[in-house]
Amino acid sequence: MFNRQQRRSSVGRGAFAVLIVGLVAACAPTGSVQQSEQVVLVRNGEARLRVFVEGSGPAIVLLPGQGRGPRGYDALTKQLVSAGYRVVRPEPRGFGESVGPVEGLTLRDNALDVTAAIETVGAAPAIVVGFAYGNRVARMIASERPDLVRGVVLVAAGGKYPPKPEVLATLRKVQDRSLPLAQRAEAARTVLYGPRSAISAEDMHLDDVSATTIKAQSLAATVPLEAWWDGGQAPMLVLQGLYDVIAPPENGRSLKRDHPERVTLVEFEDLGHAMLRERPDLVGDAILGWVRKLRPE
Repeated sequence: MFNRQQRRSSVGRGAFAVLIVGLVAACAPTGSVQQSEQVVLVRNGEARLRVFVEGSGPAIVLLPGQGRGPRGYDALTKQLVSAGYRVVRPEPRGFGESVGPVEGLTLRDNALDVTAAIETVGAAPAIVVGFAYGNRVARMIASERPDLVRGVVLVAAGGKYPPKPEVLATLRKVQDRSLPLAQRAEAARTVLYGPRSAISAEDMHLDDVSATTIKAQSLAATVPLEAWWDGGQAPMLVLQGLYDVIAPPENGRSLKRDHPERVTLVEFEDLGHAMLRERPDLVGDAILGWVRKLRPE
């Protein structure tokens, strides 16, 4: 368990600093309100992490999937900010301008980077939203730093019930940059998207991943499942696509069975694993509806 006194390479050792490095104006949908995006540098031990902060109101932290950066959340961020929330998007080590050691990092180390971001920008207690690998990080934080977490949202929750071997084989084709984009996109449609998706190959952003970030996240399995699976005691929303073959729906159903009072499960009939690209509006509507029912901070 990590805490302010015991964390290795952590903010508890006085290792973080804040620097506002940019303001980017963005119009709200009505065109009448100006929102600005702050870019904050957070130090956690030897790591220097870039964090995007936008909007005002209760904080919602968005954590991307393995190897990916925060821009995959652009559409959802716009919806949440327009609804009156402050959105915090940490950029993981190795992606973009976030740098730091990546050898030997575990799920706990990845979580410590996010806790540094939450504490530095003053986001606690926050709703922490994690997609795919990001929801493992979210649950790790909720388990070991419950003081920072108001609630947890899992988008495409995996971890206990794995994908089938043939699904992993197809996923490797999606990731193989030596193959033509059209071939990779066709493979992606079978394992990442639902049957009604009309997304183009370009809009899949198949190459918006960082090998360095993947390396930083590759030792997640060394932390036992029981250390993070339950997500502490925080209220939890699980969003699951019924066509998700990467994080099969049984994962979300297991959480609901184990914690019927604490877990809200929403299943989307026609969505697959990449629901944030398929229907970010549905994901946003579900998050907003659930958050509004939580007890005030």
